[in-house]
Amino acid sequence: MAARDGPHIAIVGAGFSGLLTAVNLLEASAQARVTLIERRGVFGPGTAYDTGNPQHLLNVRLDNMSAFPDRPGHLADWLAEQPSWRAQDGFITRGVYGDYLRSLLEAALRDAPERLTLVGAEARGLDRQGDGWRIDTTEGGIVVDQAVLALGNLEPASPPGVDEAVRASPLYVENPWRLEAASAETARNILLIGSGLTMVDAALTLRRPGRRFTALSRHGLLPRAHATVPPPPFEGDFSGGPAQVLRQMRAASEETDWRAAFDRLRLSARDLWRGWSPAERRRFLRHLRLLWDVHRHRLSPGAARDIHSMLAGGELTVLAGKLTEVRAGEAIEVAWRPRGRRRAIRDRFDLVVNCTGPLGSIGSSAEPMIRDILNKGHGRPDPLGLGLQVDDDGRLLDGAGQPARGLHAIGPLTRGAFWEMTAVPDLRGQARDLAARILAEQG
Repeated sequence: MAARDGPHIAIVGAGFSGLLTAVNLLEASAQARVTLIERRGVFGPGTAYDTGNPQHLLNVRLDNMSAFPDRPGHLADWLAEQPSWRAQDGFITRGVYGDYLRSLLEAALRDAPERLTLVGAEARGLDRQGDGWRIDTTEGGIVVDQAVLALGNLEPASPPGVDEAVRASPLYVENPWRLEAASAETARNILLIGSGLTMVDAALTLRRPGRRFTALSRHGLLPRAHATVPPPPFEGDFSGGPAQVLRQMRAASEETDWRAAFDRLRLSARDLWRGWSPAERRRFLRHLRLLWDVHRHRLSPGAARDIHSMLAGGELTVLAGKLTEVRAGEAIEVAWRPRGRRRAIRDRFDLVVNCTGPLGSIGSSAEPMIRDILNKGHGRPDPLGLGLQVDDDGRLLDGAGQPARGLHAIGPLTRGAFWEMTAVPDLRGQARDLAARILAEQG
């Protein structure tokens, strides 16, 4: 069903993964046509980089944030042409990075205006049409040769004890990415459910004199921080199952900075994950995922300094425990049980922000496109429920376990197959490779 003037590819989601897939497609083929579909109507930066808060810094140094793996200086060259930008310890603000991504979109529109179409609408379903696909959106149907799902992370997980009455309360924020500082103007005592990077963003966004924050998570662990000066690279290797890798990592950390050892481990993460049995993957998720997350998803040194200042000054308290009840009224009443104890503690908060991160099981997603794909059998959850099951080329496996021709996924949706698919250094290579495979498949 390829069009005479080239294949038509639709990409659902126009954040980093979707944008870079589009850019790579347009650069690799002079005939390919691309339609980017984004329900937010904001193309390029995605949710993560669509922020003007100067305290929101990238969690990766700018020298490893080029959008193109074969052009490592691309971001630095772009920054050199900008009139002003801010960085701390080599970490630029996320808003500046969002501007960088917008510049890539503007260049694509300038260089191939007749081949790139932007659709500000929500994609709600898709069906086979001939050899291609029809994508149904809130603005109508779009018929294409191939489709790419670049939906990013799943929607926020709902904490235990939070019911519809609580969600309807103006004192509760279910999605922290939609948090507005003005909406918390009168709040003085704020509960942040979770203690990871999302909690850090929320705390820094809402920080005001006289305001107090409580961060509650099951283990009460904060993300580790990047070193102010990058440590020398570690040259060791990692192999074996999760327990063996853990022992190797501990031994390496005795020889060198743990950050250098972990960065080396990350280079092997995809191959290790793919070599593990389903049982080994489950053991990793059950016993080691928390350790992985707090070491992998690090704070910039500047953000770490701010958080440690809040801890030292009593502005922020981090607790380990389990939320058992949340009730809405004039304030939000919360019951939580400290880790290792049976008796619950009750507190009242002026505002509660859900910072638990994305859903852990794709089968629980309320995302219309995901529900439609699963219900119609165009795709199925991976065995661990982390995302959609894909083959080595990123094609969705349908309900019968067969690759769905012309239907691809990129980013966190492919975590079950590749594990490390959330950060720019991972996604940029995946976007380049996916674009090449799509064009090769199209012939």
